Amino acid sequence: GRCGPERAALEAQGRYYKQGEGPALEDLDDAWAGYFLYAETESGREMRANFIGRDGYFETARVAVEMALVLVFDFEKLPFKGGVLTPTVSGGECLVKRIVDSGMKFKLGAWFPPSEHCPPPY
Repeated sequence: GRCGPERAALEAQGRYYKQGEGPALEDLDDAWAGYFLYAETESGREMRANFIGRDGYFETARVAVEMALVLVFDFEKLPFKGGVLTPTVSGGECLVKRIVDSGMKFKLGAWFPPSEHCPPPY
């Protein structure tokens, strides 16, 4: 396949993981993922939002847990009570607040400076 050389290199380093496996937590201490979102309205109004979290393994678990807490503790505040929805649509502001309160870095209106392009503390 197209990923053959990359897979071979990762396997040679012991860093190709099978389903259900993953790197040791110590190997993820400096791993992070950042999302930098930009939107512009038809009238020219600009909006920036960005958030920075730990590695994808950690953040996937964070969102799942925080969304479960939204459903248990904030259900009455949700704009939609059912349907096939993404966590962002169904959890809305309640989910964002919980994710930020749990440690993910979030900034609205401006970009994080490069000095803050690093994982948040545990």
